[in-house]
Amino acid sequence: MMGQASLLYILAAGLAVGLALARGKTEEGEDFRTQPRDEWPAGSSAAPSPYILYGPHGYKTYPHSRCQEVPTVDVALDEIEGDWFLQEYVNSHDGKPTGAHQPYLCPEARMSFNPNITAKAMNVSQISYEWPVTFLDVVEWTQHPKKSGVFFHEENVFSLWTMKVMELDARKHMVIFLCIDYTIWPGWNHRGVYLLSREQVFKGKIKRKLSNKAHRRMRMVFDRRVNTTSCNPDDYLSIARERWHPHKKINKALIRAPVSPYISRKHRRNLNVLD
Repeated sequence: MMGQASLLYILAAGLAVGLALARGKTEEGEDFRTQPRDEWPAGSSAAPSPYILYGPHGYKTYPHSRCQEVPTVDVALDEIEGDWFLQEYVNSHDGKPTGAHQPYLCPEARMSFNPNITAKAMNVSQISYEWPVTFLDVVEWTQHPKKSGVFFHEENVFSLWTMKVMELDARKHMVIFLCIDYTIWPGWNHRGVYLLSREQVFKGKIKRKLSNKAHRRMRMVFDRRVNTTSCNPDDYLSIARERWHPHKKINKALIRAPVSPYISRKHRRNLNVLD
């Protein structure tokens, strides 16, 4: 009898350990405990499936496919209206090919913010110098309904951009944190911190917002300063071809490959869980 009791005790203990381990995993078996503690699912012992949150290509993207929490400030849309000049940035590409804006060139430094206060949205326009072609990208951003310093742009069903304003002095400078999540390519995501100034040359110093540990974890290792004085951005506007990037809509002029009629937003990040 003692032997049977010991065996039952061992089996019960093993089952309890197994259940505890199972609670730390998603439906597909990924272990979210490898993430920092503040990124664990909250309010539930069961972790949501990354395939529900991030789409069918959620495999091994769970730690990175959700925009990190960073300190943000309240923003009134009319405060950020007008021209800003990108001064410096640190960002990551996390396995993706180097993008067009690497490094940012002088014509690309100026960013023009045009808010629509009624719609709680704004358009941000910027030169993109992609030799031999020059574009003027106009991107539509929508404001978070509860966090005025957070903005979203859904480029397409597999690409969600998040912009978080970390610091703002409407007359002098603005610091933003940018996330671009590509759920169609496992692990291909972008993070960056950008310093913008009202003047072409920023005079002053800004205290760093994120720790070295946070930079390393988000692979933010491309640290660059931008030359803002060697050109006049207006000289490029006359030769720039406009590219309109609407939020949650498709600009057919930008399509460069066949599009499957079966693509649905249900197969990508859960838009009810954005922040």
